[in-house]
Amino acid sequence: MLKKYKILYDPQMFDLQDYGGISRYFSNLIEGINKTQEFSAELPLVYSTNYYVRNFTQLMNNWIGKILLKKARRRKNSNLFFAKLNIRKANFDILHATYYNSYFLKGLKKPLVLTVHDMIYENFPNLFEDAEKVINEKRIMIEAADLIIAISIFTKQEILRHYPDLSTKIRVVYHGLPDTTVTSAKDKLPEKFLLYVGDRNALYKNFTPFIEAISPILNLDKNLHLICAGGGKFNQKELNLLEISGIKASTTQLNATDSQIQQLYENALVFIYPSLEEGFGLPMLEAFKNGCAVACSETSCLPEVGGTAASYFNPANTQSMNQVISTLINTKDLRQQHINEGHNRVKEFTFKNCLDQTLDCYRALLKPQINS
Repeated sequence: MLKKYKILYDPQMFDLQDYGGISRYFSNLIEGINKTQEFSAELPLVYSTNYYVRNFTQLMNNWIGKILLKKARRRKNSNLFFAKLNIRKANFDILHATYYNSYFLKGLKKPLVLTVHDMIYENFPNLFEDAEKVINEKRIMIEAADLIIAISIFTKQEILRHYPDLSTKIRVVYHGLPDTTVTSAKDKLPEKFLLYVGDRNALYKNFTPFIEAISPILNLDKNLHLICAGGGKFNQKELNLLEISGIKASTTQLNATDSQIQQLYENALVFIYPSLEEGFGLPMLEAFKNGCAVACSETSCLPEVGGTAASYFNPANTQSMNQVISTLINTKDLRQQHINEGHNRVKEFTFKNCLDQTLDCYRALLKPQINS
């Protein structure tokens, strides 16, 4: 019987997110790996409130854990302590870190893989209060890693711009959408709406200029609405912005489930992605998959992912945003063209490709063992 190589994932990203693209990416990998014959994956958890690992093995996934580990800091400390114990035992073949805390490096005896999703902290340090801390932690991990997975060619280029001597240990592995079927929700929605998905608070997400760009469009068409999915309830600053812009009554925030987000993509007139920079752009693929026309920034990796299946604007120019989005709203043939191209584009970014190429990264590190 062939040996199964074990990949241990550390839990830090699952303590940072209850929902989110990065923790979803890692949970998908873990589930995918555990369906293979060659590899197994393990995520040491005491207790987590992360949605994607709710069915994973956890030491205290019961009422006791919910009470004793209700506070986020206590959960984080418990999970990292448990992970550190597992890492010291070294009963695995590769450690795949999920973020940049180097708590385990001192006792690590096995190869380390690190996924770098973006270099936004390095490129926009003035946008983050903790930039110096995160950049330093990330540098330590990047230098310590035996292999770095970059999730786009753009991300690889940005890593090399900051760390030019690391080209030999970087591999590009695109994200991909799992081939899963979700039943679309049947909620009552506005007849015509634009869609924004995800975090709004990080300044690089460019939410305020986005609102400034689209508010004239919504004010001209009182039947057109904006739905913001995810990102938490609007804070007072956002509510004030919507009020001043005259679109508070026509804007809705939803903490959408998977079935609700699918319904939103299927029914939105346009999905808009105005970020100054992204590492990949998974929501674009979700929009493509569900037949939604996309307007997005012309920067970073987004044209790399979107190809000809999206309309692009300058995210630093509200007039550019307004013109591109207006054109897409008012040109049915262009929307349909993007929808058709999106259906083809999404086929190039499958989860199977992501999983297979990630396993190839592991094989490269384990080559001496595999060949012996």
